Amino acid sequence: MGTDIEEIKSRLNIVDVLGEYLRLTKTGTNYRALCPFHNEKSPSFMVSEEKQIWHCFGCQKGGDIFSFVMEIEGLEFRDALKQLAEKAGVELKRAAPGTAEKKNCTLEILELATKFYEIQLWKGAGKERIVNYLKERGLTEETIKVFRLGYAPNGWRNILEFLIKRGYAKDEIEKTGLLVRKDDAQNQNSNVKLYDRFRDRIIYPICDYSGRVLGYSARVAPGGDESQAKYVNSPETEVYHKSKALYGIDKAKNEIKLKDFVLLVEGNMDVIAASQAGIKNVVAVSGTALTPTQLDTLKRYTKNIKMLFDMDSAGEAATKKSIKLCLEKDIAVQIVELSFGKDAADVVKNDPEKLCKAIDNSKSAMQYLYDKAFKVFDGNTAEGKKKISEALLEMIASFSNEVEKSHWIKKLAQGLDVTELALTAELKKAKLIDRISVSKKTQVDELEKNENRQKIDILLEELAGLMLVSGEIWKEVQEKKEYHAYFSRHALLDLMLKRGVESNFDFNSLTRSIDRELKLHAEKLFFRKKFRLGLNNSLEEVLMENFPKEVKELLSELKKEIKKIKLVQITKDLKLAESRKDRTALKFLRSEFEKVLGE
Repeated sequence: MGTDIEEIKSRLNIVDVLGEYLRLTKTGTNYRALCPFHNEKSPSFMVSEEKQIWHCFGCQKGGDIFSFVMEIEGLEFRDALKQLAEKAGVELKRAAPGTAEKKNCTLEILELATKFYEIQLWKGAGKERIVNYLKERGLTEETIKVFRLGYAPNGWRNILEFLIKRGYAKDEIEKTGLLVRKDDAQNQNSNVKLYDRFRDRIIYPICDYSGRVLGYSARVAPGGDESQAKYVNSPETEVYHKSKALYGIDKAKNEIKLKDFVLLVEGNMDVIAASQAGIKNVVAVSGTALTPTQLDTLKRYTKNIKMLFDMDSAGEAATKKSIKLCLEKDIAVQIVELSFGKDAADVVKNDPEKLCKAIDNSKSAMQYLYDKAFKVFDGNTAEGKKKISEALLEMIASFSNEVEKSHWIKKLAQGLDVTELALTAELKKAKLIDRISVSKKTQVDELEKNENRQKIDILLEELAGLMLVSGEIWKEVQEKKEYHAYFSRHALLDLMLKRGVESNFDFNSLTRSIDRELKLHAEKLFFRKKFRLGLNNSLEEVLMENFPKEVKELLSELKKEIKKIKLVQITKDLKLAESRKDRTALKFLRSEFEKVLGE
């Protein structure tokens, strides 16, 4: 594996690989771009051609070509390795059994299960009742096959027995989410029973961007047990995460790029019906509210979204949240209104052209919300003006673009016949409340993250960064034996101490021979010490002459912290010796205490 990675890296230049996704601009010996992983107006994403690594100073993500492709494509390491190997023309060696193989086993089982459900639909128990139902819903046989719809027959062990006969173990099948585990409480041996999750249901496979089945959405069959939930989805598994999944993304991605917008709908049937009507750039949020992760996925293909959600009270609340998320991520969002039919599938069944026309006539989300607010509340009364401004200012505050924000403030002021100044003051309040709540959450997150992190650990981290940037500093610190006992607290620093001479105190030599997790940590520390954001958010290389002074101060602080740690430990030991009335220990510990104080 290691040889494959190095071979791929030797054939691919990081600038060329990342340049396929980003608009890179050369600055000195490095390149910079707007980060694709968070919203920013000034570029803080940097690529080092010399080191073949990247780092964002805004969101602190970074790594090599593999970590970038994993992040932007939503891939596991093995999948990113395969993708880049194909690009580099490298034939991968067979990997030893491990986590990747376990994941591949899960994907194999899901693929086989999908084929089983398809056969049950066309040739098994569902060949008349279920196929006829789908055709009554307006779907053609071709569409049903393209989306690989299937049928899970009634019964408790159909898929379980089918997969066991194909050589898979129960624990392997259970990991896919296809089974439900039930403990028999009356059995003293707690005999565990496994049975099929999906029974007498229409199966909609949920795939990743490349078409691999990750999980399922299963609708109760017509005439089935209506007391059960209408839809049952796969649980979270090692491959299926509902906050990331987008139903239909594998079939829609190329068309989304081509049309430069995506139609976002609520249900699986809406996707299938719209696609059959010729609207191929359509996806659905499957069994969850729209998430930032899903938006990040869509943003790879377009920055324009047209939403078609149910407009009942629950649907409208979900739409508002989704609109706000889009505005925060600088995504242009429009609303598609249906004056006929309850959803896309319903409209397509009766007249596909009407759906196409509704999409063409979509209006901007803010215009939609603006019109709605003025219909619901009376803009001529003080109370009505207050309600309208409260409803709309929350959305206006979400705009990341100041020009758009200014436009809607002006329009709202004219509509309500109030001054822009009054609305701007209210907007500042709304933003302040939002910022305080976000700030509190960030503080809590940081406190949790650093709860067990002492000052000495922070100092060791900073020292490791300086050593990675400068071989001379690395040598100097290696010679200071009095600190070495504390380096074991920091895994990377401890390794640098052991491998300093062997790697010739060189960053590249070290990172070629360490495991991936430590390598990513080293790259992050290197960037943090080597560069900084200057005035106007410009990226500057830190001058080497500043480093000796910083090292001196760090070592001085480190010495104080080590002294403090020793004194705290001796104090604890003294209390223990006093409680035991151990005079010999007390005498020795007091002597040690005086000795450390004098250091």
